[in-house]
Parts: sequence; C-alpha cells; structure tokens
Amino acid sequence: MAKPRIFISSTYYDLKHIRNSIQAFVENYGYESVLFEEGDISFHHDSPLDVSCYEEIKNCHILVLIIGGRYGAPASEAEASEEDMGIKFYNSITKKEYETARKSDIPIYVFIEKNVHSEYHTYKKNRTRSDIEYAHVDNTNIFKLIDDIYSQKRNNLIKDFEKFDDIANWLRDQWAGLFADFLAEKSADKNLDDLSTQISGLQGISSVLKEYTETIMEKLQPENFESLIENSNAKLKQKRMERIFSSPLISYIRDILPEIVDNNKIYEAFEDSDSVEKFLRKLEFDEDYILDFIDKSDALQDYKHIKGEALTW
Repeated sequence: MAKPRIFISSTYYDLKHIRNSIQAFVENYGYESVLFEEGDISFHHDSPLDVSCYEEIKNCHILVLIIGGRYGAPASEAEASEEDMGIKFYNSITKKEYETARKSDIPIYVFIEKNVHSEYHTYKKNRTRSDIEYAHVDNTNIFKLIDDIYSQKRNNLIKDFEKFDDIANWLRDQWAGLFADFLAEKSADKNLDDLSTQISGLQGISSVLKEYTETIMEKLQPENFESLIENSNAKLKQKRMERIFSSPLISYIRDILPEIVDNNKIYEAFEDSDSVEKFLRKLEFDEDYILDFIDKSDALQDYKHIKGEALTW
C-alpha cells in the first residue's frame, strides 16, 4: 500500500533531536519519513551527496522544513555572490531542499525556532546596518531564506516553535485538514461526474428536439424558416451569455481582461474549452498566471459547475 512520504529538511547537528521526534511522529501516523541520516535516500556515486537529496524530494508528497540558528553548508553547485554587510550570500543545502520542494509544488510546512523568528523581525528593521550582532543565528543568510519564504504568494505556511509539541500539534491539525479537503474534493468530483452524465443525456434529448422542431418549421413556413431559426439561435446565445457572465468566476475573469477583448471572444473561448486552463489560454493569459489560477481548487470546481450548467441552457 502506498504511503505519504514526508521529507524532513533542516540542518543536522543543532536540530537532531527535533528531526528524531518528527520522524517518530510521522511514522506513528503510518506515513514514511525521509531523512538522509537514516539511509532513506539512494545516494548516487556519480553526483554529490546533496544532489541525491534534491532528487529524492521529487518523489515525496510533503516537505517539513525546520529552521534553527544555523544556515548550513553550501549546496554543491552553490557559488557565493556579492557581499552584503560583509557576509557572502550562498545557497545552503537546506535552502536548496526547500527550493526543490517549491518547484515540485508539494505542500511545505515551515517551522522556525521562536528566538530566530523574533530576531528576524529585528533584522527586517535594520537591514542596512552591519553593526548588529544576532545572538541566535550564525549567519544572516538565514533571514534571507525566511524573506524568500514569506515572499511567496502561496505554499508558505510558517509557524514558530519552542518545543517539539508545538510542531506536532500544528502538523496534526494541518494534516487532518488536508485529509478532510481531499475527501471533500473526491465527493465533489463524484457529484460532478454524476451531474455530467445526466447533463449529457439531457443535451442529447435537447439536440433531437431542436432538430425535430426545425424540421416542422421548415414544412410549415418554408419561406422564412431559416430567419426564424437564426433569430431563435441568436436569442439562445444571448441567454447563454447572460447566464455565463453572471457567474462570479467568469465575471472576475471578464473584469481583468483588456477592453479590446469583447464579450463574443470570451463566449467563444468558453464554448470551445473543456477546462479552465484552455479557457484562459484562449484568452491569452500569461502562463504563470494560469498556473497560479488553476492551483486554486475553488476556481476549478466553479468552472466545472458553470460548464455543466451551460450544457442545459
């Protein structure tokens, strides 16, 4: 049976006891913990050790990042950049693990020692000063890592901690919520599938009735039946457009589009698209915006719902 794989990322020596506690916590749930010191990673002889860690993260479902007072050793490919207040910036292994998880777009839970987090807020107010000594960190690059995490628009859940129980309680609540969301989405998907099946049947009946009606009109009023059908189709299209544009999701997309994009183009893009991704691409949205937009489950569910309703209009 497949198990969720949880990668535990942190510097080692200063946070060893926390890593051990998280490992026990994860395995108590029946999940699989992944720690380099436990032999959970397949190290490859033809690449640096840390590269194998990054590759292993791509096979995990969640990353738990613990930030303490040590920044850690440089990543194998890291190069020091310009000095900032006499301190050279470089990517540490821990930072690279975090970046790998972010690129893989797996859930990330970040925990920062409370004293370090407090000093980070002091650092924010004194970025340009080089005369401040911080008692709880060995390198101000730690603060740059925290800056990076906070700058993300999503997947940047941060919690400070004093003891392991703070971490355990937070993870327990978050994972329970994650599981509840998963069950809710499965239920919603099933309801949508059932609705789609019913709608497909209704759409078939509607199509047959439309053809039957047009045939009768052609026989009863052969001289002007084409214009009658054309007028009828125009009214149906107008009605569909009104219903589609009245939905909050489509109204929002419509409002942020340039004025040169008219309603007919939006309508045609909607009619020709079976997913929100295709719909946004037809409207020429930036790819980064599309990826961020479709990550929002509510948007995906809303689009499916609107598309399903539209088949019956």
